[in-house]
Amino acid sequence: MVEIDPTASDIERIKALFDSCDLSGAKEEILKSLLQFETQTASFMSNLGLSAVVRWHKSLFLQKTRHYPRAEQLLHEALTALESGPEPIFDRWRLKTCLSLGYVHEAQWNYIDAESYLSEACESAMSEPGLAKYLGEIYSLLSRVSLCLGRYSRSKRFVALEKEISFRNYSEKPADSTMANIYAHALVNYSRMTRSVGLVDARVQKDIEESIAIFDRLKNERGLFTARLEDAEFRFLTNDVDGALQSVQNLAPILKEKGMDREWMQAGLLAARIHRKLLEYEQAEKILNELIHRAEEIHLVHEPVMADAFFEMGAVQNEVNQETKALEYYRESAKQGMVLGIKNIIIRAFEAARSIDRYKARELLASDLVYEDALFVRNRMSRTISPFKESRSRAKLLASTLFVDIVDFSRMMKRSDEDLAVTMIDELIDRMYLIIYRHNGYIDKFLGDGFMAIFEHGFSLSTEVAIHAITAGMDIHRALDHKNRKLKKVYGSDKNIQVRIGISTGEIYALLLGNYIKTEFTYLGNSVNLASKLESRATEQFMLIDEQTNELTKEKVLSEPADTFIPGLGQTAAYRVLRLARMQERGEAES
Repeated sequence: MVEIDPTASDIERIKALFDSCDLSGAKEEILKSLLQFETQTASFMSNLGLSAVVRWHKSLFLQKTRHYPRAEQLLHEALTALESGPEPIFDRWRLKTCLSLGYVHEAQWNYIDAESYLSEACESAMSEPGLAKYLGEIYSLLSRVSLCLGRYSRSKRFVALEKEISFRNYSEKPADSTMANIYAHALVNYSRMTRSVGLVDARVQKDIEESIAIFDRLKNERGLFTARLEDAEFRFLTNDVDGALQSVQNLAPILKEKGMDREWMQAGLLAARIHRKLLEYEQAEKILNELIHRAEEIHLVHEPVMADAFFEMGAVQNEVNQETKALEYYRESAKQGMVLGIKNIIIRAFEAARSIDRYKARELLASDLVYEDALFVRNRMSRTISPFKESRSRAKLLASTLFVDIVDFSRMMKRSDEDLAVTMIDELIDRMYLIIYRHNGYIDKFLGDGFMAIFEHGFSLSTEVAIHAITAGMDIHRALDHKNRKLKKVYGSDKNIQVRIGISTGEIYALLLGNYIKTEFTYLGNSVNLASKLESRATEQFMLIDEQTNELTKEKVLSEPADTFIPGLGQTAAYRVLRLARMQERGEAES
């Protein structure tokens, strides 16, 4: 009789509990399923390895609901546990955790860190024969990440490796539906990636036809529609305009009906490109307007396809001699590129704008595009302000102000390798930039080894905006987990990067300072000063928020009193943020 490994049996029980959960419903239903799964797996959390397996499965719920920062935290906790010495049976889970971290970082447009985790997963898969089956998926994701980083040769190499491996596995087991499905997806991905890097290979047409045949045989509708959409893209690229238009017109309503929103948007974008090529500008503009409006409805505004849609709208406006509108759309496309962290999108918009007006194009590239969209800056850009005037322009607004400071940065520079410290801080600043922008804030200025960010509330105080500021701070703390792990694992450093964060909400003033020699827009006010003071008194693991911020968010954020003495203000009410409240703690489980 074969003895069953108790650990393997426990892992199967965890998997069975996860499989019994329904992840196809609405966001609230999925989160309720997560609560149920947490309760059912609580007994496994005392075992280091099994707790990591549970956390990996919990992250899938959060990825499904797009709670990527929390999913990242769970996966980092899982990886830390798995690297603490569990038995070899958990090697596969270490790889799966690194792979999932690659997906989560890609979803947050954090491509550098995604590449780092995927490289680890790749090393594990190549070193253990039993893990080689994951290489195709790893190469697929690496090709996408490399494309976003502008590393075209690497992207093409990875997607070619994905195709090669999936073909080999499919050839060995042609009757295996899983292998067939993976191979068909690899063929579609190969076409998409080679097209994206500007290569046209006539042999790709046969690959697409083969993928369509496989998906049709497997009765895989989503795969079939994706392959047919790629076929339409390839037809357009090879100047089969009529065939591409007919195909995309047939596909678009089906994709919308099936809820394949990203694919529907891609189909709409392709249709608009075709109509522009046929000089049917009104039809192209109509499709693009529908696409942009729909993206706002379904919360898919920050997607690469949206950057492409704004760029295409700019091209349409330019060709009908609406140059001012064209520049606005090119600027919006560049802004999307900035938020997504894809430099080539910004450069593409700049080159197109330069063909219209090289001076305005220079402004487009040089400005902080998100900052330029801020309420006060948008207002002051609409009028000319002279630094010679005695009365300076100023505006009063409601905002949450966030201060971040890297702890002991100067001392870190002295006791560490200077190039290493600068590299890691530079990576961290890039990550924090993306976090602030993702939460609808913007960085006002850098202050030595920190910065000040603004989250505008509009005409009245908003709980949602205050929560955006707090979650941005929490995400910054989470970002440190990877950077400090990288310091140890890649560079062998025993030092950790830490940050302090303070947030205050209230009235602030935006105004112009300086004289005719130098002028600068900045933000001042008691709330700004308080945020700065709270930051200086925060500990490395927690952020401090003021009473107003706590009052706005106390139903959805767990905090504890941490009153502090501030010179000039005396004893001041402050709160230490612990975490976001879960559903049952907010009393929302029944709503």
